[in-house]
Amino acid sequence: MKIKLSSNNVVHYLIAAGILQETNVESIKFYPKPSNNFIFLTLDLPNGNRLIVKQDCFYQDDDIKNRIRRELQFHDTLQSCPDLCFTPSLNLEILYVDNSNAILIYQYPKGYLNLVNFYKSQKNFPMAISRWVGVTLGTLHRETLNSRNCYDFMNETIEGKYFYQFPYPGHLLDKPSLESLVEEFPLEGFPFMAVYQRSESLRTAVTELVAKHNHYCLTHNKIRLDNILVPINLEILLSKVEPSDESIIKIVNWETCSWGDPAFDLGTVIAGYLLLWLNSIIVHPAINLEQSLRLATVPLELIQPSVVTLTRSYISSFPKILEEYPDFINQIIRFTGLALIYEIIERLQSFKTFNNQCIYILHLAKTLLCRPEESFKSVFGIKNLE
Repeated sequence: MKIKLSSNNVVHYLIAAGILQETNVESIKFYPKPSNNFIFLTLDLPNGNRLIVKQDCFYQDDDIKNRIRRELQFHDTLQSCPDLCFTPSLNLEILYVDNSNAILIYQYPKGYLNLVNFYKSQKNFPMAISRWVGVTLGTLHRETLNSRNCYDFMNETIEGKYFYQFPYPGHLLDKPSLESLVEEFPLEGFPFMAVYQRSESLRTAVTELVAKHNHYCLTHNKIRLDNILVPINLEILLSKVEPSDESIIKIVNWETCSWGDPAFDLGTVIAGYLLLWLNSIIVHPAINLEQSLRLATVPLELIQPSVVTLTRSYISSFPKILEEYPDFINQIIRFTGLALIYEIIERLQSFKTFNNQCIYILHLAKTLLCRPEESFKSVFGIKNLE
């Protein structure tokens, strides 16, 4: 790697690459996104355009470990699959590729926000948003399930290993070595690992879920709310009655995609909604867990209708899933728990502490993973989805 990007040098890099001119650069706004694996910068340019600049922090000249190369090849393959029309439209336009420095630059679509920022700006939860997220996911999974070209590409192997693999941190194994923990986890993460390793039921639930996950269709595997882009103008979604060949909603950061389990994608989105609630709880040593949850500034009851609408619209777009995957709903709940654990790990890898809020998230994750049937009403707020 010849250069490591940051807010201090990215403008000079973009000028040298011919993407920016040397005028008005002082008015460029930077929005870095904390990540242990990637340098991820969003730039607002003076002309109103927005760029996403992404670099692999741990670039390796290895086809499986090189995440930028995987993402680029995935993007190019989707564009060339003759039996896919909807799925390629989920991606953003790539403006620039720098393989030697593992850098990708995307054009951010005008008039869009990621879903976390959309909800913050709106301060409510329009059902049109969750409906179209469900339709988009259902269409993605249904279309790729029937794509032989996509199946063949996503299941390519190199020296017996899948090029695109289900993301599973090694430190969630039953007995990770101290060396692997020190290498992959900052000291802030050790209290979490101590709690996780002490819970045999939680470790068993995670291990079994990952070992038995379905290899069913193309899955994003990291479809958090901040990776979903929606139009700022809600009327665009409200005016849409039926899905078309081109998606209104866009999805970013495909580097961990695989031929995987659709329940994981849906569970990850639901985890994102639950985190809007969990991140708003009042954490104080003098307040117990039940009181903290009741004092949340974003009540669980406020987001549950969105979770229900999301899931129902997904199933309406992909009804075949319930026939071929009888335990789909329980798997969604289990994968929601796993996605919450992945969220904790990502925070710790960004050198945040394992605080009381993380403990609350882990408590809920364990419940969802170990007791999915009993957790249904807690997640959806209703007795069944019919």
